[in-house]
Amino acid sequence: MPMRRRPCTTAAGASLRCPISKQVRGYHPLMTARRILTSGFVAALLALTACTSSGSSGVPTAVTPIPTELLASSATAMSDVTSAHFAITVAGQLPTITVQQAEGDLTAAGDAQGTASIVQFGQLIEAEFVLVDGQLYLKGPTGGFTQVPAALAGEVYDPSAILNSDTGVAKVLSSVTDPAIVGSDGDNWVVTGNVPADVVAGLVPGLSSDAAAEFAIAMAGAQLSSAVFTLNGADGNPATVTVSLSDLNAPLTITAPG
Repeated sequence: MPMRRRPCTTAAGASLRCPISKQVRGYHPLMTARRILTSGFVAALLALTACTSSGSSGVPTAVTPIPTELLASSATAMSDVTSAHFAITVAGQLPTITVQQAEGDLTAAGDAQGTASIVQFGQLIEAEFVLVDGQLYLKGPTGGFTQVPAALAGEVYDPSAILNSDTGVAKVLSSVTDPAIVGSDGDNWVVTGNVPADVVAGLVPGLSSDAAAEFAIAMAGAQLSSAVFTLNGADGNPATVTVSLSDLNAPLTITAPG
């Protein structure tokens, strides 16, 4: 049944059409207040989510650092590293590099141990090495360890150079030119740049030209986890040397073989 409007009268008794009251039209002060509060809460929640997350995952978005500052921080962080597990891999034709692959553990004091694939007289030889207190011990495919002059380590590959602040990764990081942050990989920033020949040769003996480099640097702590150097191989194709680091500052004791 349609609702009938109630006539209104003026003080003089004239009849007027009165408007339907707000309460009749469905207006209720309490419900309106609730709607305002609810919409305000949702808007605030959406704004907070947009400011602190990078999407539906809700993971906070890291602020991209300035490349030069990140490299400087990483160089400082790596100068303080006392030990590390390392891996070196050569891909492509780089005949001036004797070591083709190496893996092991080393200390900032210069001690190291591990295995290496070395090119000797055109042959790829697998060897174990131990470097302790300046004394180098090598073990070939047969027989036991043999002590050789430590100076020979530089001719083959001296892994102790990796954590040496004057020749190792800290020196490389502080010498990068034209750096740029090109993205991220997990918990690392990916930084590209160029490294002068004399600097990269201190880390990887045998490299004789400037190298394009890509570094993976931790977002937390700025420690280096890998460095990839790319240069022209002897066949004209790109060749790479990859240096990977892990287990930084883990307790490590290296002793001479018995």
